[in-house]
Amino acid sequence: MNRYLILFFISIASLQLHAQSLTEINGYAPAYIGKEMEVYQISDFITMREERIASSTVKADSTFSLVFNLDETRKLILKSGNNKASMFANPAGKYEVLFQEKNKYDTYNPSGNFVELIFFNLGKEDINYKILEFNRWNDEFVATYYTKHNADSKFFVARLDTFKMAVEKYYHADTIDRYFNYHRKYTIAKLDDLRFTGNRNQYEKYDFYIKSIHPYYQNEVYMDYITHFYEKLLPRINSEINNQVYLGIVKSSPSAINRALSREYTLSKQYKLRELIMLKTLSECFYEKDYPQTNILTILDSVARFGKYPENKIIAQNLHFRLTELTQGAKAPDFLLKDEGTDLTLPSFQKKYFYLFFVDPTSLDNMKQMNLLKPIYERYKENINFVMVYKENPGVDLGKLKNELPWKVISSKENNSIFKNYNVVNYPYYVLIDPFGYVVNAPALGPIPNGAYDTIDKTFFLIQKALKEGNGSDR
Repeated sequence: MNRYLILFFISIASLQLHAQSLTEINGYAPAYIGKEMEVYQISDFITMREERIASSTVKADSTFSLVFNLDETRKLILKSGNNKASMFANPAGKYEVLFQEKNKYDTYNPSGNFVELIFFNLGKEDINYKILEFNRWNDEFVATYYTKHNADSKFFVARLDTFKMAVEKYYHADTIDRYFNYHRKYTIAKLDDLRFTGNRNQYEKYDFYIKSIHPYYQNEVYMDYITHFYEKLLPRINSEINNQVYLGIVKSSPSAINRALSREYTLSKQYKLRELIMLKTLSECFYEKDYPQTNILTILDSVARFGKYPENKIIAQNLHFRLTELTQGAKAPDFLLKDEGTDLTLPSFQKKYFYLFFVDPTSLDNMKQMNLLKPIYERYKENINFVMVYKENPGVDLGKLKNELPWKVISSKENNSIFKNYNVVNYPYYVLIDPFGYVVNAPALGPIPNGAYDTIDKTFFLIQKALKEGNGSDR
């Protein structure tokens, strides 16, 4: 009998613990009544891949409620429609927020606008309060003291030392909140990356900020500092190490690459960090012509399945997804198309938005959509590059298509990697890419209305409007 009582009380305690870990966001969104409000957590800060963890509909009185389980302090993204806002959340935290409409002065962004999130009744011990307070102090310090004159003298480094001591004194009792401690430390670490007389060199920064510090994968500022510190690592390291890394990629061997990177001073001590930087470096090499993409994907798959560290396994898996899937905000895959003897690649169409669409010319439905697209092309051809691609077919007259359609029409062999890299399965298939080569939408809208009665015409109209206002070149 006693054994069953013990199990009963353990079950009750387990249920109570689970209930206490639930995080709540209750809010108001007057501009989004009837629309879905979603909350996402960031899977990792290398790929920035987001995972939806809760959603609800904004009620007629403009309220919404999101309840979800949170395992640790995290940065979250709230989304409704095409707009989004960010916040931090503690496990078992309760938040009351106002999700605002897009600021009328903000330029329209086809991939979504960030809006301001307003908190109500935010306690001083909450992570959002502490971060907002410290960030304001940090920003005021930089705005006041980091001037060209000060940076070129010893004045700024002296003021920076004073600021660091003041921060240490003010927060000396706050030793439990690990997330905020890392946020504080690496926000200040980023000040050391500013250009000023007397700043730390690269090895001093490593010894102070990286060498003996345990990696914190879910802390945004820490991960931002680490990724910046190791940005484009291969061109900066010893040529012999660089060559050994290349040979490791050719062998599809993560252990060979790790051994090579262990010879780099700033990666010699921490295996977990070294593996993380290996993954980041592989992603940077992926679109370089000298590195075999298939081998890189094999290495990522190996780490994702057999890696020792769960955080790195997740990053490897997400990188594999990012490099093989076409997602909003990702770098669009390069390609090679032939048009009347001219080689066309993705950079050939940069400096303008790029509307790439794949069509089956033998389909009557596809060609009807092309006819609907013609007036849209005429309205926006000055600001948007239109390119149609189809698989080479002896029964299709390329010359006739070029005469009938006003945009660039390209016939390509079926084995061209563009069809695989752009995940072309159904026709017609539309992709919208920004002037910098990043995916805006895939699939993008076409000339036929979707479920919300929107077509690509609306997207192009907003892009054209933004360009006329002078801000359309910003991502």
